[in-house]
Amino acid sequence: MSIGPLLPGRLPNSFSFRRLNQQIQNGQTELQRLQDQLTTGQQYLVPSEDPSSALNTIVLQTRLERQQQFKANVQTDRSLLGATENALSSVSNVVNSAKSIVLQGVGSTVTEDERRGLATEVSGLIDQVLNSANTKFRGRYLFAGTETDSAPFALAGSGNVLYSGNSQQIGSHIDLGQQIVNNLDGQSAFNVLTTVESDDLNVSLATGTRLSQLHGGAGLKLGSFDVTVQDGGTTVSRTIDLSRAETIGDVKTFVEDAFAGQALTVTVDIDPASPSGLRLTPSSGTVAVSDVAGSRVASDLGISSVAAAQISGRDLDPAISIHSRLADLNNGAGIGPTAGTGLLINVGEKSAVVDVSSAVTVQDLFNQIRLAGLDLDADVSADGSGISIVSRLSGAELSIGENGGGVATALGIRTLTGETLLSDLNAGTGAQLQAGGTLEITRRDGSLMSVDLSAAQTVQDVIDAVDAAGGGTLTASLNPVGNGISISDTSGAGPLSIAESGTSTALGVAGTAVDPAASLTGNDVNTQKSDGLLSVLTSLEQALLAGDDAALTKLSGQIDSEADRFFQTLGELGVRAQTLEAVENRLLDDEVLINDDLSKQFDADLAEVLSSFVAQQQVLQATYQVAGQGFQLSLIQFL
Repeated sequence: MSIGPLLPGRLPNSFSFRRLNQQIQNGQTELQRLQDQLTTGQQYLVPSEDPSSALNTIVLQTRLERQQQFKANVQTDRSLLGATENALSSVSNVVNSAKSIVLQGVGSTVTEDERRGLATEVSGLIDQVLNSANTKFRGRYLFAGTETDSAPFALAGSGNVLYSGNSQQIGSHIDLGQQIVNNLDGQSAFNVLTTVESDDLNVSLATGTRLSQLHGGAGLKLGSFDVTVQDGGTTVSRTIDLSRAETIGDVKTFVEDAFAGQALTVTVDIDPASPSGLRLTPSSGTVAVSDVAGSRVASDLGISSVAAAQISGRDLDPAISIHSRLADLNNGAGIGPTAGTGLLINVGEKSAVVDVSSAVTVQDLFNQIRLAGLDLDADVSADGSGISIVSRLSGAELSIGENGGGVATALGIRTLTGETLLSDLNAGTGAQLQAGGTLEITRRDGSLMSVDLSAAQTVQDVIDAVDAAGGGTLTASLNPVGNGISISDTSGAGPLSIAESGTSTALGVAGTAVDPAASLTGNDVNTQKSDGLLSVLTSLEQALLAGDDAALTKLSGQIDSEADRFFQTLGELGVRAQTLEAVENRLLDDEVLINDDLSKQFDADLAEVLSSFVAQQQVLQATYQVAGQGFQLSLIQFL
């Protein structure tokens, strides 16, 4: 049976009512949406209205917020660097004034009163530098490193200046993946620290040595390697995964555990013939080590090898850390006896013996030095090969010597050793000894002797020359306590005397020793001292008061060097400022593009919305009219 088409007929009123009611509601909803767009200027109020556009908008808004934060960082950094540059600009005038004062103070025509007046002027320059060095801006001291809550510089007596800040940097993000340092620490700005760097202390491997310390602190990339042990027809091969290894002890454990219970085993230890390398020894037969594809950890560990009865790895050059044992320094030789000896350290007018007999690790040593009351700091050197001892007292001379033992020498921090160049003595004025010089010695038996030092290049050369000329009864050595050169003579019971001359004074050995049992103990002529501006100004004031023309002449060159360094520092600040300006311009350009994209995704076209609003009003009005006419409930219309 087929069904034909529906014949036209009359629609029920309920159906018409529902339809017209729905049209009215839709119209009102659309009118409200357009009104919201006109009121807010936005295309939508909730993401569900346009999910795709809303997602793009969220991404763009996030980018815009990030860009605005970068802009704020740039503006803050520019203000900080600008304040830093202003503070240093005033100090640059001090450098020029100091140079002028040196030129005025040199010569016999300058009276004592004039020198005192110039010294008073230098004292004012020191105060001016201190005021600039303690500049505070935006709630932080500019030249304190990261210790920004307290003034970094203070007078510490005898014209010295104590720096209590640090050398840390403060950085901020100015773009994705780009940071800039917005501070200048006191050391970088004023060269205030006096640093003694040790020699390479050649720390030996230990089971606790971290893999990140190997190769001078460069570490190695962890991976896997194959170890094969073979003896006759028996072969045992294992792949060693070091992805979770952290120390040399872990390497030993992973390798040995992999072969535990096997017919052939492997022992891993530190090679006694090379305390900085590993050694692999099979239970019998031979052992071979090779990296798996994509890894080079065995090569980096120095144990990659063809089959051998024993594998002796190469030197892994571990860097020193604060956890390194003092006994592991100097290829395992340690630092020798420490009981009753220790370090004799002088800083300016202060002196202290640092007892290291209880120190086990490098950290223990550092703690003892810091607690000595000499305003000293200690740390691992930047390249990880040794240690650094730092005096924070600018203008004060630093000396590190022995206290009857060999600790300072073993730690590589003794400031006067046999290897010290004569040209470095007395802050570089000892170069005259290289061109020639003699020591005129009156021996205890009354005889006169002249020691030729014309070929001497180092302090050890001087010692050797005295020993060679003395015939076994006149000997020289480094002072057993402190620093300097000691001369001993057993030729008689009279006084031992070295005539004062340019050479003997430069070596610090001019003088007389009356007691036949005592040596002629020389002075320390290789004290270390910062050559920064504050130190130079302190020395300049002292030289003017003492009328020391030689010191003033030397200071003239130091001021020139410090001026060059200082203006280079100002130049580096200028480079940072240029970087910030370039980044800020790029951020502004990016912000314009982001805002343009954001407007397309999120902002309403008000002209178009207004036109649609008027049209929708007309549609809604027409719907009301149709509804009004269609639902007039009279009997005539019903019929």
